[in-house]
Amino acid sequence: MLELYWFLIGATAATIAAWLLRARAASRSRQREDRQRRAVATTISLESHELAISMSEELASLASAVEARTHHLIEAAPSRTQLPGAAEALLTSVERLRRLHKKLIAFGGACPVEDGTADITELINGISDELQLLQLGLELRWEPPPELPRIDANPEAIRDAILFVCAALLRAERGATRLTFSAERAFSQVRPTMKVELNLEWITAPGQTGDASSVDSAFALDWEAAKQLLSMHGGELTMSHLPGKAVQAIVQLPIVLNPEHPSSASAPPEPERTGRAVGESDHDYGGALVLESDPALRAVLARELKASGHAVFVCADGESAHTFLQATPDRFELLMIDDAQQLEAQTPLARAIRARAPALKICLLTTSTTAPPEDWPELHTLRKPFGVHELRHTLASILSAP
Repeated sequence: MLELYWFLIGATAATIAAWLLRARAASRSRQREDRQRRAVATTISLESHELAISMSEELASLASAVEARTHHLIEAAPSRTQLPGAAEALLTSVERLRRLHKKLIAFGGACPVEDGTADITELINGISDELQLLQLGLELRWEPPPELPRIDANPEAIRDAILFVCAALLRAERGATRLTFSAERAFSQVRPTMKVELNLEWITAPGQTGDASSVDSAFALDWEAAKQLLSMHGGELTMSHLPGKAVQAIVQLPIVLNPEHPSSASAPPEPERTGRAVGESDHDYGGALVLESDPALRAVLARELKASGHAVFVCADGESAHTFLQATPDRFELLMIDDAQQLEAQTPLARAIRARAPALKICLLTTSTTAPPEDWPELHTLRKPFGVHELRHTLASILSAP
């Protein structure tokens, strides 16, 4: 009997010791995870967000100029067979510049929030196709349920956010190639949501256990951009990571509460444009005034405007534009301007337009971080980065308007 007591005591002690060891290991794992999360958080400050927005504005002009030059190279080829392969390859690089611009804007929290609803099945199908085109060697798994409610958020924003999440997962667990999507309704919050899970795992065990310190340094940009973008559209983002084995992201998105109503209500009719007042200039010269700070983009704008038959005057600051307009207001039909502040009521350029050229057509080359002035109701806008086709379509629309 005594031996049995000693056996029970020993077994109990061993169980307690094992439990303590597991608890200690779990505690260390949680502490390590907390340290990892804090390490990412400490790299993100207010200055970082402001720097990202500043970089995005510079990148928007650069991407527009590079894409335009690339199209000019393609158009200059005598035939398709003589088209420089490098020119077409440049378009792929431009697309990467555009994607980086979107990340920086989202990271800085400056994305415009636009209304809309989205079908999560269509979104993930499109994202899967895009990931396959990148030839990353991923094994994609996605078996959507037969019926899922629509998401109450702009589809383009959610698509970008999920792509950013995918990029973050690939940076967090380099070498893992099995990416699984799943989606279901969730009722853990006051408002029903859509729960989208993304799991990236190894198909075969890696040669050695992963280490969180090996996470790509660019992970923070992808992750924070996705988190900010989802937050602005009413969503949430969380992650769990087991280095060397798998990493999981969970996206919570609001769903449409009144599906019986049409998801895309008809847009209100645009206000009719007023014709020119009696006595206003007819702009016999058909000139175009370009105010753009980026020299490469100035050259692109001038080229396209000259091709449309306009005499072009380019300048890099508001003072020069004011001088041109003040001297010969009837010379100009169109003003293309990249600085919304120059259109504020107290500036000399704005006063000259209202007093000397009230019928002047104005196109603001804006970024995602700038809003057009409200006191110019007929102002046209073209958002950077833009391509040649977008530029030509906008010019045709503006110049054909009465």
